[in-house]
Amino acid sequence: MSRDVSFSLDTKGGQDVLTDLARPAVEQAANAIAARAKAMASSVSSNPPEISVAIASGTIKRGVRAIATISAEGRDAHENYVGHQALSKAKDAGRV
Repeated sequence: MSRDVSFSLDTKGGQDVLTDLARPAVEQAANAIAARAKAMASSVSSNPPEISVAIASGTIKRGVRAIATISAEGRDAHENYVGHQALSKAKDAGRV
């Protein structure tokens, strides 16, 4: 004798779990990029820009993900240029 069994998956809960599991890896990669960018900027300029990291959950086309934002804030155009160049060259430091 067979019995019908039905079930459903909570995809919202799965997204939350995956986002929470991925957050440390995303944070580690973002901090590695920021550290390399700070080192590069310090070697180029005597007044390097402030490089900061922000980690948050955000929505992209495929759902909710852990997203890192790394920004360089300088006091003038030269510091901004140095910071943005350092960030663009440091992106390989965050490969996992």
